[in-house]
Amino acid sequence: MRTSEIFKNWLHPLMSLGGIEAYYTSRGDFVEVDESYSGFNLCHYTGDSQDKVVSCRKILCETLGIEDSCLLVPCQTHSTNVLLVDNLPLENGCLDNIDALVTNLEGVVVGVSTADCVPVVMVDEYAHVVGVAHAGWRGAVNGVVENMLHVMMGIGAEPSCIKMVIGPSICVDCFEVGEEVAEQFPEDCVERHGGWSKPHVNLQRYIVQKMLKEGVMECNVSDFRKNMCTKCHPERYFSARALGVKSGRIFTFVKT
Repeated sequence: MRTSEIFKNWLHPLMSLGGIEAYYTSRGDFVEVDESYSGFNLCHYTGDSQDKVVSCRKILCETLGIEDSCLLVPCQTHSTNVLLVDNLPLENGCLDNIDALVTNLEGVVVGVSTADCVPVVMVDEYAHVVGVAHAGWRGAVNGVVENMLHVMMGIGAEPSCIKMVIGPSICVDCFEVGEEVAEQFPEDCVERHGGWSKPHVNLQRYIVQKMLKEGVMECNVSDFRKNMCTKCHPERYFSARALGVKSGRIFTFVKT
């Protein structure tokens, strides 16, 4: 069986606006659910075979009709660092310690890798400015999504024109945290049920609330759907809580 045939049903649309398209990757078909790296994975720094990662990247580039130099995959560290991609090729090391990408170039793919954390896509189709952020609870609390929005605004994006969508990530029912984490969130983003021994955080709600305060319009924000919970559906999505940190990653991206 050809490599490209192994990974069927691995590419899924999130958004399409004025020639700008957003997608996410799932594990695809023929997955061994409990095998941490089984499935389509192009993240290069979490322990998967580099030959496989290269193969998956080649498949993605061929599918999208882009050169491999136009596929930008940062090495994330739960920072709040944002890279503005306004020229290619990038210098070596530019994608290290980066958790959000912003660009106004055409013909590039910018994305982030996640396995429970929240991937946030924002697009201003009129200014042709896009941004993609990786927001775990640390990045969300410390402002990675706000930082990305501000960089987008710096090259012409208007918050009121931005469309925002959240990709596959852990739902509130699965996102159990300690009290020391819960206390960093507003109470309306923390849920406590009698059957739960610890509090749970609604990370998607928290991120959306912060963006609404920044001027993003509620009507321009797509709802997060329960069927996109990574922890609930490890047969479809990579999940660090289900599979371990040493596992594959979902790639959520924008093609400009």
